[in-house]
Order: sequence, then structure tokens, then C-alpha cells
Amino acid sequence: MGLELILGGLSAIVGVIGGIAQASATASAANAQREANNIAGAQQETAATNSRRERIREQRIRRAQIIAASENTGTSSSSGQIGAIGALSTNLAGLVGNSLGESRANAGVNRQNQRAADYTASANMIGAWTNTLQQGIGGFQSIFDQPD
Repeated sequence: MGLELILGGLSAIVGVIGGIAQASATASAANAQREANNIAGAQQETAATNSRRERIREQRIRRAQIIAASENTGTSSSSGQIGAIGALSTNLAGLVGNSLGESRANAGVNRQNQRAADYTASANMIGAWTNTLQQGIGGFQSIFDQPD
């Protein structure tokens, strides 16, 4: 009876230590996933900002070219020049609006992926603790089982 008690106690201790280690690893994995999502989100936002800056720069160059061409041909402030500049502005606004929408969509996807990872981590921790309790109970139960 003494050896069974010692083995049952050791089994329960090992189960608890294993459960704690698994819960800790799950929490660490969730934190690492969160950090990875933050980095990916920051990279996407930087790329989107750079893209918007490039589009704005291109629009300014085109606008300056249109104005210079209009002045060179003597059609400065004509309806053609004003219409061309207006079209450039409209196109730029549409491109920037789309870029901002994509950035917000990417941020939303990252948030939802993080929520899913957090739920998975919680489920894994619950599973780890459930297994630990079952192993501990099983270890102690074997102590009290009497062979027939």
C-alpha cells in the first residue's frame, strides 16, 4: 500500500507540473502571436502610408506638368487645365480612400485573428488543466483501488 501511495502522489505532482507547464507555454504562444500580429499590422500600415505618399507625390508632379503645359501653350486657367487638375484630384482622393479602407480592413482581420488565437490559447489552457485534474484524480484513485 505504501508504494501505491507514493506512486499516486508522484503521478498527481507530475500531472500538476505538466499542466502548469502546458498552460504557461500556451500563454507564451498567445503572447508571441499577439506580438507577431502587432508587427504585421505595423508593417502593413507603413506600406500603406508609403503608398499614399507616393500617390500624392505623383499627383503633384502631374499637376505641375499640366500647369506648365497650359502656361507654355497659353491656355492657363482654361477649362481643359481646370478639368485635368480636377480629375487628378478626384482620382487621388479615390486612391487614398481605397488605401485607407484596405488599411482598416487589414487591421480588422488582424484583430479577429488575434481573438481567435486568444480563444485557442484559452481552450488549450482549459484542456491542460482538465487533463491535469483527471491525471491527479486518476493517480489518487489508483491508490485506493483494492484488487479483488
